[in-house]
Amino acid sequence: MSSTVLRLITLFYCLLFSFSSHSNTNTINDTLVDQRQHQAIILQYHHVSETTPPSTSLAPDTFITHLDLITELGFDVQPLDKVLAHIKSNTPFQQKTLAITFDDGYDSIYQAAYPALKARQWPFTVFISPQAIDKKHGDTMTWEQLKEMEQHGAIIANHSFEHLHLLQRINNEDDAQWAQRITNDITQAQIRLEEAMGPRLKLFAYPYGEFDEALKGILKEEGYIAFSQQSGGINSSNDLQALPRFPASGIYANTKTLKTKINSLAFDIIRYSPEHKVRSSTQKAPKLTLISKPYDIRYKQTQCFYAGQVIPTSAVVKNGELIIESQFEGTLSAGRSRYNCTAPSINNEGYYWFSMPFIALNDEKQWKD
Repeated sequence: MSSTVLRLITLFYCLLFSFSSHSNTNTINDTLVDQRQHQAIILQYHHVSETTPPSTSLAPDTFITHLDLITELGFDVQPLDKVLAHIKSNTPFQQKTLAITFDDGYDSIYQAAYPALKARQWPFTVFISPQAIDKKHGDTMTWEQLKEMEQHGAIIANHSFEHLHLLQRINNEDDAQWAQRITNDITQAQIRLEEAMGPRLKLFAYPYGEFDEALKGILKEEGYIAFSQQSGGINSSNDLQALPRFPASGIYANTKTLKTKINSLAFDIIRYSPEHKVRSSTQKAPKLTLISKPYDIRYKQTQCFYAGQVIPTSAVVKNGELIIESQFEGTLSAGRSRYNCTAPSINNEGYYWFSMPFIALNDEKQWKD
């Protein structure tokens, strides 16, 4: 057989393979990379008690069930600083990775969560507002308890000084006055933390999960990595001033749905819109456009939701980019809400998950806690 014939046969099979590998219009499967080696899941809790507000609480027994589930699913629980080091450098994890966080520094964390985590030698992070600790507000922990936990794997981090609605303008202040007041609050919290517990990383959790582009800019300028309360995993494509965490208390404590969330995958985000800002509950809900890399995603099965409702969603691949568009046909609820968008993975068990949070004020421009 001549070399020319061999080259023609080789070319034929190359073309045939190329055609077959791209003929499925429902999927883009150009990579077999284990996506979970390049991402992490972060869980967010508040109270671990049966006697505290149900919306931000879960029973101690349920919390233990969550820890057992994490073990069952084969996740490695890592300290938040190590997780962020991998994400920032895009260095693969050795195995599926998860971090555990708490907001507000409640005493039930010390009484119920800490012993269970300590017994497993699992690290965790607690975001606190120092003013509440100093004033012994309500059922918060003491500095001594926080120091003890830090000696056993905890990271204690910044949750603002006063735990205010940081986006709220007061006394008719302009943007510059607002920015200075909020910068002072965040800085005061970090100074008090370091006075009480020594030098630490600039990690910040937004009170109530509320942020906009201006507040993100302040955190970036001050050198913080910041976390919210919208859902989704994190990878190197995420905004370091708007990292998502899965809430796991209250109505989100259900073990069956939590399993789906822990097993979720992070979209490889290129860009998205709209911008983060305070909106009005009387205005039409905004349109979401999410553009990501399309690999490993059954994109024609993409679906977005608002307040538990299926909402109109389209997903197409153009020029090597997955473009997802969705919009709720109505007005946003007053308070905090979000669009959640999911799409099945091809090669990995689970769904890709993206969440876009919204803040909307009612006619009286009231803020909801």
